[in-house]
Amino acid sequence: MEQQKYHLTNNTFLRFSIIGVVSNIINFILYSLVYLMSFNIIVSSLIGYSVGILCSYYFARFWVFQLNNNFRFAEMIKFISVYIIGGLSMTFIIFCLNHYLNIDYRVSWIGGALFAIMNNYLGSKHLVFKKTNI
Repeated sequence: MEQQKYHLTNNTFLRFSIIGVVSNIINFILYSLVYLMSFNIIVSSLIGYSVGILCSYYFARFWVFQLNNNFRFAEMIKFISVYIIGGLSMTFIIFCLNHYLNIDYRVSWIGGALFAIMNNYLGSKHLVFKKTNI
């Protein structure tokens, strides 16, 4: 009888979270650098988020959801759409927390990032990379 080993990385949300941490570290570093150079919180957020998207797509497709089939343009459009919604929402949340509630820009970023993480995981899993039975 063959016994299967449990691997922590068999869980798609855990894999997504690992990639999310790496992408968000990159996002936050760029966000902070651009903010410190320009003091424009919206531009800073959009630049950091955009670079994070590039990392996320590649690793989500091949490692998180383990799709090895051919690249599909429609899939990329769905992915970008999900992440644009997440990014715009994140930017809006950051702006509101910082501008209206006077919350530090770093803490505001965390609030926006939490929303974006859930939006992006659920959208990726159920809309972009869902496995269909053919």
